[in-house]
Amino acid sequence: MKLLLKSLFGSIDAAGNLVSRDAMDGDAGYLAEAIDFTEIDGVRFSAEIREGELLITMEGSDLSADVTVNYTAKINVVKQIVHRNPKAKATSSVLNKFIRKTNKVLSGEPCNREKRAPPNIVLIKDIEEIID
Repeated sequence: MKLLLKSLFGSIDAAGNLVSRDAMDGDAGYLAEAIDFTEIDGVRFSAEIREGELLITMEGSDLSADVTVNYTAKINVVKQIVHRNPKAKATSSVLNKFIRKTNKVLSGEPCNREKRAPPNIVLIKDIEEIID
């Protein structure tokens, strides 16, 4: 199964507070490459920038789109991803691991060292199933 995560890069401070919700700057393509081909618990992630949006494809078995997102513009905070039904528990777990792992990767990227609010977190706005 494949899921499409419609996302953007944001910036959080050391305490985990959202500093910038739209850190899609000129380095967004480079940062997407840095997290492309991530694999967690047998689930493969691929990332690309298309029309100013970070699109992440998640591919693996037993995935479910029945999870919450970690960001909505109305609330403007980053939240844990939570499953809406027991069958989606593995998906929410893998997504939260992905967010933590990519935060470490993005925080270490050379292009982010001199920025006041570096893009260091993936903000997932929408998740949908991809039908092949």
